[in-house]
Amino acid sequence: MKKILYIVAVAAAVAACTVQKTPEGTGMLSLTAAQEGVYATKANDVLADFVVDIVRPSDGWTKHYDRYIDIPQTISLGSGDYTITVASPQFRNAAWDLPYYKGTADFTIRVDELTPVNVTASLQNMKVSFVLTDNFKNELTSYTIVVTNASSWDASDAASKTLTWSSATGDVEQTAGYFSVAPLRVKVDGYRAIDNSETHSELVIPNVAAQDYHIITLDARVTGQMNGISITIDPSLNDRESSVEVPGWDEVPVDGGNDPDPEPDPGPGPDPQPATAPTMTWASNPEFARTPIRSEMDVNITINAQEGIRDFVIDVDSSILGGVIAGMGGESNSDGTVKMDLINNASLVTALGNLGVPTGDQLKDKTEVEFSLSNLVPMILMYSPASGSEHTFTLKVTDNKSQSLEKAIVFYVE
Repeated sequence: MKKILYIVAVAAAVAACTVQKTPEGTGMLSLTAAQEGVYATKANDVLADFVVDIVRPSDGWTKHYDRYIDIPQTISLGSGDYTITVASPQFRNAAWDLPYYKGTADFTIRVDELTPVNVTASLQNMKVSFVLTDNFKNELTSYTIVVTNASSWDASDAASKTLTWSSATGDVEQTAGYFSVAPLRVKVDGYRAIDNSETHSELVIPNVAAQDYHIITLDARVTGQMNGISITIDPSLNDRESSVEVPGWDEVPVDGGNDPDPEPDPGPGPDPQPATAPTMTWASNPEFARTPIRSEMDVNITINAQEGIRDFVIDVDSSILGGVIAGMGGESNSDGTVKMDLINNASLVTALGNLGVPTGDQLKDKTEVEFSLSNLVPMILMYSPASGSEHTFTLKVTDNKSQSLEKAIVFYVE
């Protein structure tokens, strides 16, 4: 019995030593930090105010400094492996004038040695600002511009990931927003000066990265019939462009007889440069209206992409077909939809090709495609779906210039 107690006691002592073990001997750390990707000196952008955290992973020991400028020239640390992080004091997914910088480095402290460590804190988020043309300012009496990096406008976290610019503030072009890295959605709503009619347009910027600076130009063109609001991305600090075609207003006729000195007709102006962004047309359903599911359907959509198709993805929101597509190799999205990558997913390319859906080389780099879902959508009826249930297919096309177009089609069971 005494022998057993002795063994237990020794085991406990060894375990205690293992848990409470501390580094043997000390060394010194000398830290130098720098910034990378600086836009301007604003709030959260001053290196002296960055926070510093030192962590020893082996036992979870930590040391925190509220300000980089307050760190001593050398720091005494126990020997061992460490990770140091230098970061801006504040982080938000969306905020005004709040760039966020962060950098990390791993290092080892050896007994009686001085270890110099250099850390670069690079910009981790993206900057967004707007340029308004004179046409835009003159044609719209009021407008709001909303930008979010949430997965959708009605996502549960959209409020913390959204910023709104408004004509009411008068400083739209002087105010920049910063967003954590995720695809951006831009929505513009406005009222026309001549008749107070509304306009609405949206743009999705899917390909984004830290340190991107998206300068978004809003324009309203007047050429007999207004083409609405044109949104483009100035690639000053990134090499990708995006654009969107916006439905416009019919020009409101004005009685020239009331003008004692009408301006002479200047004649036709120069031809506008043709838009190259992708387009989708559905001959049997031009408005892409909500469509009942039947055993025989005409879901044949013409896709034009003058720059050539780079990516083609469909997100499927269907309690029935989603599971079927997942079984074919489709990827699950965080919002519960299933992603069909029609070019890069080899399993889906084969499976959907057998259903008459263009995939792979039938899409890649093509400038015009007759895209059909006529065989795929009716499959929903094979699983006895509930009457009134809805099944949404969101088509996302991106060309070789990173110009994107997104169309959602809602099918329902009668």
